[in-house]
Amino acid sequence: MDRINLNIKNNHLQIFSNIVSDDVFGMPVINKYKGEIPTKLQAFNKAVTQKEYSNTVHFYLNDKEFARILTYPEKYLEILKRFKSVIAPDFSQYIDMPLPMRFYHCFLNKALAAYWANNGVNVIPNVTWSTPDSYDYSFAGIAKNGIIAINCTGVKRSGYSKYLWMERYKEAVRRLDPKHIIRYGEKMPGEYEEISTYFENENYKMLNNGRKR
Repeated sequence: MDRINLNIKNNHLQIFSNIVSDDVFGMPVINKYKGEIPTKLQAFNKAVTQKEYSNTVHFYLNDKEFARILTYPEKYLEILKRFKSVIAPDFSQYIDMPLPMRFYHCFLNKALAAYWANNGVNVIPNVTWSTPDSYDYSFAGIAKNGIIAINCTGVKRSGYSKYLWMERYKEAVRRLDPKHIIRYGEKMPGEYEEISTYFENENYKMLNNGRKR
């Protein structure tokens, strides 16, 4: 995925002022999702133009394709409120990023999710992580025994990547004990399939069909 600088305009910082945060890390708290299990996902960049409001919006894209939600948070809040549900943002946590940058991206994901949820959007928490030193803050603020979403895009590029993803997936499940998992991307051996609903990566599907992204 392409890397971008994620900057929030100073006049938009106040949108996070009323968000409840975790006592230890200051991570925004995302309440449990109480809606239905999604039946169809649609990427943010297509959802805002096609306006198929019965879909669930996701942000499993290159960061640059949805960075505008930071620049115009109020505008996109009103758009996202129209949809059945929304999976929380997925600003990247690359393992070679400095820890403060990974923490910052994790904070943004949760802050936007909490902001949306506090203003009428049905938000499904998106669980992300990087290296083991990210576990504590990555899982902070997400309620246990709820419905969560997890992405595995790009993981099957190597056996080592699959191993690392699975170890961290298991840690997420151990800590959060989810009631159900919305899984985006290919099914991985050893997952908890009995509590999971799987959705195909649309970009990979298009490539497999011989079309360009």
